Amino acid sequence: MREIKTVTVLGANGTMGAGSAAIVAAFGKAKVHMLARDVNKAKEGIEKAISSIKTDTIRPRLIPGSYDQDLEKAVSESDWVFELVAESYEVKEPINKRIAKARKPGTIVSTVSSGLSIARLAEAFDEDGKKHYYGTHFFNPPYKMILCELVTHAGNDKKVTKKLGEYLDKTLGRAVVYTNDTPAFAGNRIGFQLINEAAIKAEEYSDKGGIALIDAIMSGYTGRAMAPLDTADFVGLDVHKAIVDNLYEMTKDAAHSTFKLPGYFQKLIDKGDLGRKSGQGLYKMTKTPDGKKEKLYYDIKGDLYVPVPKFDIPFIKEANRRIGEADYIGAMNIVKEAKGLEADIARYFIARYVSYSLSLVGEVVESKEMTDLAMGTGFNWAPASAFVDFLGGPKEAISLITKAKLPVPEVLAKAKAGKPFYQLKDVLDARSLFKG
Repeated sequence: MREIKTVTVLGANGTMGAGSAAIVAAFGKAKVHMLARDVNKAKEGIEKAISSIKTDTIRPRLIPGSYDQDLEKAVSESDWVFELVAESYEVKEPINKRIAKARKPGTIVSTVSSGLSIARLAEAFDEDGKKHYYGTHFFNPPYKMILCELVTHAGNDKKVTKKLGEYLDKTLGRAVVYTNDTPAFAGNRIGFQLINEAAIKAEEYSDKGGIALIDAIMSGYTGRAMAPLDTADFVGLDVHKAIVDNLYEMTKDAAHSTFKLPGYFQKLIDKGDLGRKSGQGLYKMTKTPDGKKEKLYYDIKGDLYVPVPKFDIPFIKEANRRIGEADYIGAMNIVKEAKGLEADIARYFIARYVSYSLSLVGEVVESKEMTDLAMGTGFNWAPASAFVDFLGGPKEAISLITKAKLPVPEVLAKAKAGKPFYQLKDVLDARSLFKG
């Protein structure tokens, strides 16, 4: 792989394209061809790029252009072609054919995809092109979310993979997770499994607070910067649907049934209530008659929005108090010993998260450190391996998983007692992800 001095970004007007271009220009010091459907869109992308990193110093390196007029020329002089067009084969494959004809040998070509087959997308290229074709799944917004899943396929060259990974890490400042070409890769497969199962549970307990109840139970003390259903609203229900529908179709693992989209999600999507970007979805912000902001949640059975109640759940208060004292093991002991429905739900989801995250070792990633890095830097969730230690070690984690009637991952079953299970050295301390 040669030095990356010139880059072409396709889809440069989107939030992700503009943000990624800014990273390449700022940290990589590369000249970046910013291509969109037309030049004016590309110029909008340049402004978004500059805004995303809050500095105008990159402006001279950003060159606007259009697909029709500038693609072939830009690609022919690029060392990396970074494609971020719409998430579908129908859009990406024709673009790849044009790139394949214009690229020079040794040029890296990569796609941002949440789960399309990298091997299929690589079919547009010759042998050299296949060797240099990757998935580079940046997370949004790139300046704040440093995860990059580097997705490989059978046609890649391991030496090129190593050099590209080093460039993404050392030059662009990405937390690189190496994943196999599997549906939704690592981060989204783990994250959206839990989010969608939380949505299913919300419907099951719709008469007890539904969406609001599940988010209250799965709040900061469980190691999440944002509760799961609030996350779905933030991402967009249409995006959530695309990811879980793909996983439901393409995977057949022990969690398969949990990827089925709940009916009320589809109902909201059909009405155009997609979440924050449309003004309402699972939640809605409004104002009371006296002008105060009020958060409402979607009542599944009533098909209307009602105020989020203030749940009084004693074990959560105590767990949060322990976390405030940096006693994470003590907090998890509170959760393990608590009685009642809310505690049962909390234990189940902690067990599910640990079980499913670690079960992907071997199929999706080569080591548990990769899933830990994906969840810590891509979702701001405390990694599963950290939870094993907070629960008291492998034996205690296995006990929780067994009681939840979930599969015990092989990597956990083989873990040695008395040794910290969380070994990741180069990621933020998992404890900093807990928000009491």
